[in-house]
Amino acid sequence: MYADARPCSVCGSPVRLQAHHPDEAPPGTPVGPPDGVTGGADPTLDERVCTNDDCPTQQGDGAP
Repeated sequence: MYADARPCSVCGSPVRLQAHHPDEAPPGTPVGPPDGVTGGADPTLDERVCTNDDCPTQQGDGAP
């Protein structure tokens, strides 16, 4: 089972998944610690969005 299917960790409402468009690091530049990997590492594919309009995560106060 995918962890993305779990309810919002703040209010318990269902969440919907939408495409996540991470900022891309230029190829060949280090990401993470100075001796880390190069490139975009492993960006998140989906973004979890709470379906409750009154949830604090909708105001930018946390992650669902």
